[in-house]
Amino acid sequence: PISGRLGAVNVAVGDLVTVSNGNSSTATPLVTITQMDPLQVNFNLPERDLALLHKALANPQQNAVTLTQNGDPRPIGKGTLDFVDSSVDTASGTIATRASIPNADLSLWPGQYVNVVLDAGIMPQMTSVPTVAVQPSQKGPFVYVVKPDNTVQMRPVQVALTEGENSAISQGLKSGEKVVTEGQTRLKDGAAVHEGKEAAPKVAQATNAGGAAQ
Repeated sequence: PISGRLGAVNVAVGDLVTVSNGNSSTATPLVTITQMDPLQVNFNLPERDLALLHKALANPQQNAVTLTQNGDPRPIGKGTLDFVDSSVDTASGTIATRASIPNADLSLWPGQYVNVVLDAGIMPQMTSVPTVAVQPSQKGPFVYVVKPDNTVQMRPVQVALTEGENSAISQGLKSGEKVVTEGQTRLKDGAAVHEGKEAAPKVAQATNAGGAAQ
């Protein structure tokens, strides 16, 4: 037995109904009961946020999920992340995710569309670089790191989060290292660069990154 709200009654007095004999597909449904509290909210997030999802699921925080609607920033519900799918949808590049939302006051309704914000908390020990410095390859993302002798090293990195013009690197780069931000297609491992020259690939310095990620 479950508790919930009754929907439309599917039969009337005198209707012929079929009773289930171990096969529910042959039974006549009399009424639908919909669970109202808690509600489950299903949403998808891009695969680039997988590291954040792992962190949020490993240490579930109360009210880490906030619901809003119709552009109004005021929350209409808060809950906890309770499920992340085991694989990425290759067609959309997203991960199916679910949150459990308390709904004792019945302010939310099943089937309702809402906006979801997931607060993954603080991610320490991140290094921030310009997003344009991160290059794709068959083996994963990488950056060109400028060594003290002004030659470059092709360095694999793990991107934890991309937000606009900056990316947070969780592995492969240390704060203070210089990375190439322009002209990477003209480079290869060991190539020489000259910072500040108009014709040479541009470089930028990696910095510490931290703070709440959403």
